[in-house]
Amino acid sequence: MQKLEQLPNYSKEGFLNLDDEDERSINMFSVLMDMRNRPATVRPNTVMPIVKTDLKNTAYAKPTVIWFGHSSFLIKTKTANILVDPDFSGFAGPFSWFMKAFEGSNTYSADDMPQIDVLIISHDHYDHLDYGTVMKLKDKVKRVVVPLGIGSHFIYWGYKPELVHELNWGETNAVSTQVNITAMPSRHTSGRMLSAKKTLWASYVIEADGFKLFYSGDTGYGSHFKLIGEQYGPFDLAMMECGQYGKNWPQNHMFPSQTAQAAADLKARMILPVHWGKFAEANHPWNESVTRMKIAADSLNIPVTIPKIGQAYTVDSPAYTNDWWSVD
Repeated sequence: MQKLEQLPNYSKEGFLNLDDEDERSINMFSVLMDMRNRPATVRPNTVMPIVKTDLKNTAYAKPTVIWFGHSSFLIKTKTANILVDPDFSGFAGPFSWFMKAFEGSNTYSADDMPQIDVLIISHDHYDHLDYGTVMKLKDKVKRVVVPLGIGSHFIYWGYKPELVHELNWGETNAVSTQVNITAMPSRHTSGRMLSAKKTLWASYVIEADGFKLFYSGDTGYGSHFKLIGEQYGPFDLAMMECGQYGKNWPQNHMFPSQTAQAAADLKARMILPVHWGKFAEANHPWNESVTRMKIAADSLNIPVTIPKIGQAYTVDSPAYTNDWWSVD
């Protein structure tokens, strides 16, 4: 904490967003009341369709993303397996009965994963840093890349300190001559249980095999997207938050049209939506976010690929356009 308190993006309240002047506190009473009155449409009526991909024995010529629902995905490059925000426990929260996964969406497990060259965590909310999952993965992980402060979780849980690399915004971890990972701003918050903003949150620029990928992490819309686009764009593929938005936290999660605009700011050539399809954290219909975002992206001439859980999407490939999510 003494080291963090010396940083320019840290205050007595904790870490700061770039657009902090627009922040407003979340009305927790309103949040709890809305949770009591959620419509049935926040969850699908049918079992989520999945594709079972052999993650250990399949190789790809270009970076390939396999999405596992919500914000969990694996990037397979020629030289590295990069796992992002994995949650294979079947729930998102401090208790197993809390926020259960959609039926059929939790098919993949830690046992399905290959050796992980890099485990990336965007922030320490339970749906992005799942204790049970990272403990089951521990023997497979060669390197952990996290925002500032989150390394303490991993070290406390028994990960070797030399494997854990903490980054502030703008800092890069060189995994190899082919792979670089740079932490960049997002507009969000952090914390587990009662603590908040004592650890950093981040988006990531992932450079692999001559391609540029972007992961938004959890974020509201903000000035950081144009800054990142100007510094690192264009991006061959952007994994963008698209879901779990609402009136109670507009500064922390983007609405669908904002997701499309953020991709335009980034100069993204293709959007792959994440943060949907597994957990109901908001009150909108479970599949509304991708439908609305795709309409907005079409108006901006940005292609959108929406794979099923477990379906591999390779950079530079045609977009998956089968609207499998529209059937409920």
